[in-house]
Amino acid sequence: MNTWRIIKYVLVAILVVAVGGFLHYNLPRTEVVQLTGTEVKRIDRKDPEQGQRTRDVRYLSTVTRTGKVRVFRNEDTGWGWPPYFKFDSADLTGEAQKIIRESESRWVRVRYYGWRSNILSLFPNAVSLKVVDKDYTHIPVFNILFLTLLVAGAFFLVRRLRRLGAQIGETGRFQSISRSFRRLLGREQP
Repeated sequence: MNTWRIIKYVLVAILVVAVGGFLHYNLPRTEVVQLTGTEVKRIDRKDPEQGQRTRDVRYLSTVTRTGKVRVFRNEDTGWGWPPYFKFDSADLTGEAQKIIRESESRWVRVRYYGWRSNILSLFPNAVSLKVVDKDYTHIPVFNILFLTLLVAGAFFLVRRLRRLGAQIGETGRFQSISRSFRRLLGREQP
């Protein structure tokens, strides 16, 4: 296998991992849990432009069907990224407190995005809550459609770029540029 092919495969693998990670973080996911509590923490951050900046972050404490404890951040996304346009974190906290007060054995589907990292103190951000049965199974229709359209678009883009490359490769000017580039890399003698 030549060096160019290896470089091409490595670059494609890096691109696939980067796009996959971006989509895994930003696309909505769900989990069926029991709510156990809510809390608000004050977080101080140093901002180079404004100095010390303080904000309150809400958290939802939960237990999964397997008994594992999960904590979700409940923070507005506003108009920023990712585009969930979430402006109701206080309402979501109130809804969670109502569900806890009514019955602790109720199961809730939490729709969220993001990752949990203990080292970086990252929490997935809860977007919505819905009371469901314990045996509820969610089918991610939006994610299926979005990923199908993304793969189809990538397929047609690659086909179009290959056709364009073939058209460009037929011209003599491109061949002379290609030959000059190969000479520069020492792969062809003048």
